[in-house]
Amino acid sequence: MSRGISQNISLFFISLLLAFFFWAAATEVEEPTRTGTFSTQIPVEVMGLPDGMIAYGENGIRVRVEIKAPDSVWQNLRTEDIHAYIDVSEVGTGTLSLPVEVDLAQQPAEVTAVNPPEIAINVEQLAEKEVPVEVIVQGAPAIGFQADKPSVVPQTVRIQGPESLVRKVSKTQVFISIADKQENVRSDFAPLPVDENEDSVPEIDIIPKNVTVNVSVLQLGYVRDMAVTVSLEGQPAPGYRIANLVVDPPVVKVFGEINTVRQAPGFLQTQPINLEAITQSLTTKVALQMPEGLSIFYPTRPEVTATLTVEVIRSGLTLAVTPTIRGLRNDLTTAVGVETVVVILSGPLNVMENLDVNTVSLVLNLVNLAPGDYTIVPVVTVPDEIVIENIIPEAVPIKIEVINTLGRRFE
Repeated sequence: MSRGISQNISLFFISLLLAFFFWAAATEVEEPTRTGTFSTQIPVEVMGLPDGMIAYGENGIRVRVEIKAPDSVWQNLRTEDIHAYIDVSEVGTGTLSLPVEVDLAQQPAEVTAVNPPEIAINVEQLAEKEVPVEVIVQGAPAIGFQADKPSVVPQTVRIQGPESLVRKVSKTQVFISIADKQENVRSDFAPLPVDENEDSVPEIDIIPKNVTVNVSVLQLGYVRDMAVTVSLEGQPAPGYRIANLVVDPPVVKVFGEINTVRQAPGFLQTQPINLEAITQSLTTKVALQMPEGLSIFYPTRPEVTATLTVEVIRSGLTLAVTPTIRGLRNDLTTAVGVETVVVILSGPLNVMENLDVNTVSLVLNLVNLAPGDYTIVPVVTVPDEIVIENIIPEAVPIKIEVINTLGRRFE
């Protein structure tokens, strides 16, 4: 009897398996299944993190999931039906590579592949500490205004994050611009955690998320434009002079208390520039002599650039020079239409003062000329560094005649 029961049980299981096989085959015929990769990448969630621990490095990681399911399931499958996660409930600390698990809300369906199959994350003890807030002011207020020292509330914040990264944070920083401002600047900013080298530290939460920074912008007394005059000492070398003087900027802005500015003269003098025995042009920076109670506002430093042009002093001289005849044949004589020619010269003062007038010559060249009337352009010779400015007249009339043996002239 027991043998019969055993046979019946075996037949029952065989029948059940055959029924499932025929059902699956019928289902496949009626509604085929297909395997494919879901079109949208699935975000990965960290699950099972113990209290006092923190995981990082997985932010933004997504995976692609390959699924096998009937067409009816594929048609209704949505992103929220697919849950990808990694379980850290029973792992240690450090950098870990953990498998990605996927649960499907729609059934029947199964996950056939996950890409990537594993994800590397860091698991550490959660740490926190208080650090100061440093305010970095950028830019400068408008002309005529000055920024006071910034204030921040609160002056310290609490940071939280992985223990190894929290240890690196030495302070937090906020940046506030006051460029061209004419009034107080007040705003809320999110502090940035940084290390001793002022490099940012990631994965840090800050409590509170924002701090309030205030920078008072104050008007500086009274601002006034003042011309610049250059103070000179000494004289250039003999024969030289200052031909031009240019100051950059020619006008500066000063500030101070209203009464002090109003009582100041309308100009500022520079420190003296020594010109003693100078022979060349020069460009130099020279400090301004600032009266007590006044400060320079523009340019940023109390100095200007002075450019002095030095040139030779030139002198003029007018000479009446008797023409010298050259090249006239021995059998000819000439009559010059003027007794002297006016020659106007110029040159360096020291050269002109020592000029020997006998070194200035004016020649009428009559080479190869036959008897007759001519107008000859004179040739004037002068020493070096002297310039011929003019010759009056520019051409000299002459008459050439033949001398006979009796001493009479023939034309």
